[in-house]
Amino acid sequence: MRKRRIGFLLLFLPLFFSIIFFFLPYGYSSINLEARLCSPSISHPFGTDSLGRDMAKRISLATFISISIAGIVVFITSTIGTALGIISGYLGGVIDEILMRTVDLLLSFPGFLLALAIVAVMGGGYWNLVFALSFTGWTSYSRLARSESLKLREEDFVKSTRVLGGSDIWTIIHHILPHTFPIIRVQAILSIAGIILAESSLSFLGLGLQPPTPSLGGMIDEGRGFIFEAPWISIFPGLFLFLIIMGVLLFAEEGNLKNEIS
Repeated sequence: MRKRRIGFLLLFLPLFFSIIFFFLPYGYSSINLEARLCSPSISHPFGTDSLGRDMAKRISLATFISISIAGIVVFITSTIGTALGIISGYLGGVIDEILMRTVDLLLSFPGFLLALAIVAVMGGGYWNLVFALSFTGWTSYSRLARSESLKLREEDFVKSTRVLGGSDIWTIIHHILPHTFPIIRVQAILSIAGIILAESSLSFLGLGLQPPTPSLGGMIDEGRGFIFEAPWISIFPGLFLFLIIMGVLLFAEEGNLKNEIS
């Protein structure tokens, strides 16, 4: 429980400051060369970048963008993966064989490298990132849901439902899905950190969100050329990225979530 409290605090800090900085009277893409590379001050809490843009405002927007991408990707992948996994495990047979061989094929490629290849071909951008990160992300949910479905279909309450004339759809919705949801929730929470890190990594490589849209990874990359002259350009977005990822991982501590499931 203590780790989850620390995780909540780590998550609260970047979100709290992002909300505050969002209302700063600057545009996230407003260029002011007269104020370039200004150090942190009252008017610019996180300083300015090489084009005079306010870093606090850009980090605020980048944080919300990263979280929104992670939320959309988790929703898409968990929905598709859970549905396919339950169908595969419950029905079995040819359907199970086809779906699981598809999962095995996708898992044979490193997920990040496959996402990297997709955005390299399709180009960067918000929805291209969502598609690339969702392309293989559903496979982990599918395997988990299938495993639970295989066990649940042999339980007495499921067999009794079938004997009494319950349809497959009714059984899945009312028995299989509710018992599968807790473990899917664990996977979903843990996936958020990985998705945010992957999105930032792609932007760091110049294949994610494109300028002038701010990204934590893109700002870290931008600050490399000014690491000694203006280190705050890389330090502050890096700090926000660290706090968010560590906060999610600690908040979703495996041991505590397992206790909730049981």
